[in-house]
Amino acid sequence: MSLEDKKLFCISEDQIAEMEDGLDIDKMRAFDKHNTDIETMTLCKAGLNMYIKRFGKESNIYEKCKELIVEIDTNIKATENYLDIL
Repeated sequence: MSLEDKKLFCISEDQIAEMEDGLDIDKMRAFDKHNTDIETMTLCKAGLNMYIKRFGKESNIYEKCKELIVEIDTNIKATENYLDIL
C-alpha cells in the first residue's frame, strides 16, 4: 500500500500489519482444509483401487469404481490448482 493510500484511508502501519496477519491466517486455514480434502480423496482412491484389485472385473461395480477414480483424480487436480492460486 502506498503512502498516498495510507493517508487516503487513514490506515496506520499497525492496522495494515493486522490485516495482513488476518489474511495469512485465513490462507493457512484454507491450506489446511484443502490439504485434508486431498488426503481424504487420496485415501478414497486407494480404497477403490484395493477393491478393484481384490474383486476384479467380475465385480458388479467395477466400471463405477474406475469412473469414480477418474473423477477423484479430477477433483484432486482441481483442488491442487486452487491451492496454487492461493
